[in-house]
Amino acid sequence: MFITGDPLADFDRYDAEQQEKLEQLPKCCCCRERIQDEDLYDFDGDLVCDECLHDYVREKFKKPTENYIR
Repeated sequence: MFITGDPLADFDRYDAEQQEKLEQLPKCCCCRERIQDEDLYDFDGDLVCDECLHDYVREKFKKPTENYIR
């Protein structure tokens, strides 16, 4: 990062760089937020952040046991 004598301009440039990097991150399919964690979960193309993982699994895969009784 190039630092000038103008702190406001330096901050604006830094902020723009950070926003550009943030926009490159994938979005969670549940909360639609950018996933900034070190890891994410990929369910056949559905990208899920750590915070939404439990809700996603419950919504997509939870089934009543009685549906599986013979």
